[in-house]
Amino acid sequence: MQFTFAPATIVGFCLVLVRSSAFVALCPPFNSPAIPVRVRIGFAVALSFLLAARIGEQVTDISTSALISGFASQFIAGLGLAAFVFVIFQALQSAGELIDLQVGFSMAALLDPLSGNMSAPIGRFHQLLGMTILFAINGHILVVRAFVESVNAAPLGKIDTGALAEGLVKMLGILLVAAIEIALPVITALFLTEIALGLLGKAAPQLNILVIGFGLKALIAFSLLATTLVLLPGSTESIIGQGIRAAGKIFRG
Repeated sequence: MQFTFAPATIVGFCLVLVRSSAFVALCPPFNSPAIPVRVRIGFAVALSFLLAARIGEQVTDISTSALISGFASQFIAGLGLAAFVFVIFQALQSAGELIDLQVGFSMAALLDPLSGNMSAPIGRFHQLLGMTILFAINGHILVVRAFVESVNAAPLGKIDTGALAEGLVKMLGILLVAAIEIALPVITALFLTEIALGLLGKAAPQLNILVIGFGLKALIAFSLLATTLVLLPGSTESIIGQGIRAAGKIFRG
């Protein structure tokens, strides 16, 4: 049995493989070290087989310089789309880390075996819950569909890098505001607790405010943590949609 492939299809496969590899390497949830490397490589290759002919039809110049330029463009395009989704989950984790910072849990940051990074408990919990919500609302399908649409819109990976940088900066600002809004109920309560502890320290200097305050703030944080969890599903769905739409505007020019 023999298989024959058109040269354009082979070139298209190589080009889209660069884009899909960059996309899978950075984009959650596919970038998690918990997913075996072979699975991630297989997923990138499967996407490349699916879209190879579509990109191959657009290739007119297969000179060495043109191919190198094409690989670079595809790499930037894959990273650009993945960056939007990556920033979304960093914002969700930032909401939890703001709470960790106020309570004092940042001092207890440990090595997370899933991410390979140091992370505080509530921040990592927010990120894992956001990942769960992503699968629950079929957001992973939406992310893959956005990748396919980006190939349809810019098959050769030629995008405006200035517009990409501007879009990422705007998206980062939006998501930082979203992180503060998610954590705001708990942060406000902890801020008022700090004021109350300061007044208590002035009224009764013999009390060990540091020891009392740590336990009290932890109790309040866990008591009010449910308020942030209630906001996470709607916030996750909303900011994923914003990220995909922002990326779509850039790839459509």
